[in-house]
This record gives sequence, C-alpha cells and structure tokens, in this order.
Amino acid sequence: MAVFDTPGEFTDRVLEVVAEIPSGRVMTYGDVAAVFGRRGARAVGMVLRYHGAGLPWWRVLRAGGHPPTGLADEARPRYEAEATPLLDAPTDAGYRVDLEAARWFP
Repeated sequence: MAVFDTPGEFTDRVLEVVAEIPSGRVMTYGDVAAVFGRRGARAVGMVLRYHGAGLPWWRVLRAGGHPPTGLADEARPRYEAEATPLLDAPTDAGYRVDLEAARWFP
C-alpha cells in the first residue's frame, strides 16, 4: 500500500494517473485508488472535483461505467470524439461506457 507523507502528495499522484489515461480509454474512481493499493474512490472523486481542471475528467467513471454524476451530457461528445465504446443503458443519460472494452490500467 502506498503511504503518502502529505495529502498533497496523494492529490499529485491522482492527477498524474488521470493525465496518463489514453484517449478512448477509461478508469473508474476505484481503479485510480487501486493504483496506490488502497480504497479511496471517493477521495479520488474529490481530488478531481477540486483540482482536476484541465485534465480528462470524463475518462474517470463510476464503477458501473457511468459518467460522473451531473456531467453525462457534457461527457458524451467527448467519448464520441475519442471513439470510446458506449453501451445503451436504462439511466437518465441513456448510456454508459463499455468498461470491458475501454478499461485501462497504467
């Protein structure tokens, strides 16, 4: 398990991992946390919320492949532009990312 000297170190590492996710590929919040050998999907979400400007935030998803809460309409054109595989889903957004096809690990 990764041990961080400061909360800022965790933030920096999360931002580094997210910046590395290739176009058309995705990770879940839990996948990002697992890179460090810890549970902390919610902490990853908070880092992106407050420090993720300029990063490909749409490439980090909820566990079921759904886009970040409240951002489905903004995320979809980005997925389509990157040819990220999508599936129809009975949700408000009407879609989710095909995690089996698009999931990436560093």
